[in-house]
Amino acid sequence: MLNTKEKKEIIKRLHFIIGQLHGIEDMIENDRQLNDIYVQLRAVEKGINKAIYTVFEEQLKKHLAEVLSKRLAACPGDCSDAERLRYTREQFAELDLKEVIESIEWLKKGVRE
Repeated sequence: MLNTKEKKEIIKRLHFIIGQLHGIEDMIENDRQLNDIYVQLRAVEKGINKAIYTVFEEQLKKHLAEVLSKRLAACPGDCSDAERLRYTREQFAELDLKEVIESIEWLKKGVRE
């Protein structure tokens, strides 16, 4: 579940995106330059991506923490994955969304790299 701060941030972003979409609609109806329309569409795209990131980042980090904790418990420091597990634990707070997803996939598969 999203906390109150996350909900407010996403709702604020969605309202902004809705306003941008109405503006783009007006631009199209008023025959504005395609480049101007394109720039605004890209801004909407970035806004949507930020909303997606906000929704999933916290949830995926919680999931990663659970999976990492289980793997660390199963590896008391002498398994072949010990170094990567230690690195993932140390870098946890700094991981971006892509790295979180990759780490979860790696931990769940038990890949030995």
